[in-house]
Amino acid sequence: MDYCGFSIRGTIKNVDHLYLDEIFAKNPYLNEIYSDDLEGAKKDLRVLEITPITAGYLDYRTKPVFMRNFKF
Repeated sequence: MDYCGFSIRGTIKNVDHLYLDEIFAKNPYLNEIYSDDLEGAKKDLRVLEITPITAGYLDYRTKPVFMRNFKF
């Protein structure tokens, strides 16, 4: 196997379009990704606020599989 995995457990809140313009301003490549229909994309995209509680990392490239858990 030649890949890694990451999981997060916690709470998620849809903050809708509250920070969308700021996100696009800080990440100008998004304008290129959605250049076909930027306004349509901005209507459809949602901003999610994730409050992590625990997380896990798995690296399947090693034997045995490397696993690490985190608490926030």
